[in-house]
Amino acid sequence: MRKMILGALTALLMFPSSLSAQDQFEASAKASLVSRYMWRGCDLGGISLQPEVNLAWKGLAFNTMATTAFNKDDTNDIDVTLSYSRWGINIGVTDYWTYGIDDKNRYFYYGGGYNCPHQLEANIGYTCKYGSIQAYTMVYGNDYKIDGNRAYSTFVELSIPFRAGGLDWDVRAGITPMESAGTSYKEIVLTDEGLTKTVYRGDWLYGESFTCNMASVRATKTISCKGFDVPVFVELHANPYLQRANFILGISITTK
Repeated sequence: MRKMILGALTALLMFPSSLSAQDQFEASAKASLVSRYMWRGCDLGGISLQPEVNLAWKGLAFNTMATTAFNKDDTNDIDVTLSYSRWGINIGVTDYWTYGIDDKNRYFYYGGGYNCPHQLEANIGYTCKYGSIQAYTMVYGNDYKIDGNRAYSTFVELSIPFRAGGLDWDVRAGITPMESAGTSYKEIVLTDEGLTKTVYRGDWLYGESFTCNMASVRATKTISCKGFDVPVFVELHANPYLQRANFILGISITTK
C-alpha cells in the first residue's frame, strides 16, 4: 500500500511537466480564511487558514489542500485528491492526513491501527446544472468502530446551487447510512445516590446509526479584481444529529 501511494504521488508531481499547451492543462490556486472549520457536520476548530492547489487535464484532476488552525489544539490536516469525471459522473480517491495522531507526525506513515495518521476515502457521484449527489466511503487507514471492527464510514451528500438576489447560493444535506468510526473513553459520573461510577461513552465521526448529520446554507458574493476572484461567503452549518449549529464567515483569494 505504501509503495502504491508513493508511486502515485510521484507520478502526479511529474504530470504537469509532460503536458504541452494544446493539452488544455488548467491550474488554479486558492487561499481561504474561515472563522470556523466545519466539515460534514463535524466541528474541527476555530479560525483557520486553508491554502489549495488544483490541476486538471482532460477530466483528470489533482487537488491538494491543507488546514492550519490559529489555535494549536484545533485540527491541522493535509488532504490530497485524485479524481476523474466525464458525462457528469465522477470518481476519486482522497488521502486525509491529520497532524497529531502519530506521535512522530510522520506524513509517509501508513501503518494500521489507531495511530495511523491517514484515512483513504473512495468517492463516486454525479453532477449536473441542477445539483450533485456524492457518496464517500473510508476504505483504509484510521477508520474503526468503537468495538474495534472496520467501520467503512460513509457519507452521502446532496448539493443544490442557485442564484438569487445577486448572490450564489448552495444548499446541502448529508447523511450517514450506518455506524461510523468512533472512539470510546472513560468518564466518572455521579449517580442519583451520590456515588461515583465509571461509564464508557462513544464519539462517532458521523453518527452511531442512520442519521442526518449535516444541513447547510451558504451565500457567496464574488468580487473580481485584476487576475483574481475574491469570494466572500456566510454559511449556516448545522448538525441535526448533535443538535448543534454554527455560523461561518469566510473569504478566499482565487487565481483566474
